[in-house]
Amino acid sequence: MRLFIDHIKESIDYTLSDKTGIIIVSSLVSIACFINKNSLSDPILKVINVFLLIVVGYGSYVSWYALKGRDEHPRFKNNMKRLVWEGFKKSVIVFIYSGFLYALIRLAKLSYADGNLIFTVCFVILFILLYLCLIAGLLNRYLHNGKFIGAFHLREIINLIKIFDTRSFIKVIIAVIISQAFAASVVIPFSKGLTLLDIIYSIATFFLAPFLYISSKRLIALNVYDLLEKQD
Repeated sequence: MRLFIDHIKESIDYTLSDKTGIIIVSSLVSIACFINKNSLSDPILKVINVFLLIVVGYGSYVSWYALKGRDEHPRFKNNMKRLVWEGFKKSVIVFIYSGFLYALIRLAKLSYADGNLIFTVCFVILFILLYLCLIAGLLNRYLHNGKFIGAFHLREIINLIKIFDTRSFIKVIIAVIISQAFAASVVIPFSKGLTLLDIIYSIATFFLAPFLYISSKRLIALNVYDLLEKQD
């Protein structure tokens, strides 16, 4: 537990040490929120826009560096194409997995509505297993130089999942939930009102969400890095 707390502190220090990065990520998130609020285009295009792809790519490199035992920050200068490309690849991976996850949860709901509890439980279990494969798949590709196919290499994904004990699994899941809470904050646009609560929400979206996003990406990778070190 102490090590996990140390990782939290290290992740926070890491994020705060790059104030320029926080401001840039926050600004890009704000633009993405504005697009999501005002765009009349297809919902998929609202979520996967170039500004959001840069943020996603940045987060990927944060995890990537941590898994390699490196403390450096991703660079924005002269690096935008790589960030966009990385963000695009990760978005496609998540989109593919999400399609199957949606289908499984849909089948679970239909089975439950029909009173078939056995099939409901089976679909829920498959949903959980596939979700774990998504998390492990994203981590696995970082361990293989960001190769797209690494996110779907089932044998390697299973071997990666096997190194987790219960505590490590819970720690990583907590960090993943924090990171995905950030994603939800981007999809939900800034509040239209001017009440105190609306203003607080908008400020939190601008500063707090990106801060938690970067810190949680670092935290996930640090915990996995320690597990991999123990395997050597």
